[in-house]
Amino acid sequence: MPKPRPTVGLTRLHFCGETVPTEQGDVSTKLAFALAGSSGYSSHVNGLKARSAPYFAVIEPILSKHGVPNDFKYLPLIESAWQSNAVSSAGAVGYWQFMDDTAQDMGLSIAPGNDERTDLRKSTEAACRYLQFLYRKLGSWTLVAAAYNGGVGMVQRKITRVGHRDYYAMSMNAETGYYLYRILAMKELFTNPTYGMSTTMLIASGNAYERERAQARRMGWLQDEEPEPVGIPIESLPKAAGVSARAEAIAMDSVLNELLKSKSVSSPVFLGDLSAKLIRAGQLKVGQSWTFSLTEDVQIGEDALKTGDALYAVVDEIDAQGNLFFRATKLISSETKSVIPLTLIAMNPATGFAGIPRPKTIRPGWVVQWKL
Repeated sequence: MPKPRPTVGLTRLHFCGETVPTEQGDVSTKLAFALAGSSGYSSHVNGLKARSAPYFAVIEPILSKHGVPNDFKYLPLIESAWQSNAVSSAGAVGYWQFMDDTAQDMGLSIAPGNDERTDLRKSTEAACRYLQFLYRKLGSWTLVAAAYNGGVGMVQRKITRVGHRDYYAMSMNAETGYYLYRILAMKELFTNPTYGMSTTMLIASGNAYERERAQARRMGWLQDEEPEPVGIPIESLPKAAGVSARAEAIAMDSVLNELLKSKSVSSPVFLGDLSAKLIRAGQLKVGQSWTFSLTEDVQIGEDALKTGDALYAVVDEIDAQGNLFFRATKLISSETKSVIPLTLIAMNPATGFAGIPRPKTIRPGWVVQWKL
């Protein structure tokens, strides 16, 4: 009798105790894409776990002390890949990728030669203070993760505009909209036994948690005289469940297929706050102006927008795949000719993210969805 293939318990999937609504087709699809994007890790998951183990041995007790859910231990993994001296293009530094102002607000020194963002313990303590600050503002750990990436102001503005607090139903920029799914995909790699150790590695493994602490001592993070921290060792497979590289690939397929079961037969369509059709195309260059016309009446705040009003947008970016990133900057009323300043982002109706595929032929009448 063939062995049953492992699957993911979708009804139990959660982030920090908050249920992930994988019954929604768009959510399961985005999660599947995130898992597929992380599939390169699956063949190296044992090495990734081993490399992460001493970091987790230090981070987990600090998270627990501050009352921060354990799932946040994956943030520095995706933020800096455990590189203490990592610097982002925006200037964020260290394991948790703190910007200068936030680091100082959380009590860290950023002085040259004493930048505490590169200190695992101190930066984790500061990250916990910041995460708790965000939680007091937002009241949801899911929204906290979004705010860690996109900023608390952005998330609060989204809540005000859409009138709800459901991250999964909010239109975010591509990076923030995908951020939580990256964390969930990494959590799946680490906790789903599908991606465990081989039998040979298990036989030689010994006590996993003690090995983690020994490695942490060698790296100077733990001292013998320090009290024993309470931590949770990374999970591994039972000894009888060895997983070959081929089985790992099959398991990844089963995970994706299971997630996609809840996807509707037709592709999900993400409707924007309004739609507008192309009137005049500009050049395919960053900074060029394009003109659209509203295809429906819509109320935005105190402004009643009418069908036929002119919407002016600029090209913010054209990525390597040819996706166009439009940002609308103003609208002109067709009746009163008054100018209404506003900011809208063109969105891909297949993903709910910014950036829309460029059609083969761009001609007037092309309908584009827009989000506040």
